[in-house]
Amino acid sequence: MAGAVRPRAQLLSRGPTGAGAADARTPAQSLPRVSPELVLHRIRLIARTLEDHPGLTSAELAERVGYGRRHMSLLLLRLEEHGHVVHLDRRWFPGPEPVA
Repeated sequence: MAGAVRPRAQLLSRGPTGAGAADARTPAQSLPRVSPELVLHRIRLIARTLEDHPGLTSAELAERVGYGRRHMSLLLLRLEEHGHVVHLDRRWFPGPEPVA
């Protein structure tokens, strides 16, 4: 019974390792391509939501825009690096750099 459940990492196929390993990824292991327009739409949606409702937590913001909390947290951290959002404790606010 103990062998019936394995960690997810063991279920992925193991490709070649070494210098050329990144080039030998199978399509199932690579990230899906997202168009720049879709990325910009996501950023604008987050910025617009924070302008309308400043002080949301990442979980509240994720619920309002329809993304997962983890995905939203990662997006917010990246947007913070670029000055588009700032956070105070667990709350997020529009940043000094406007979203184009």
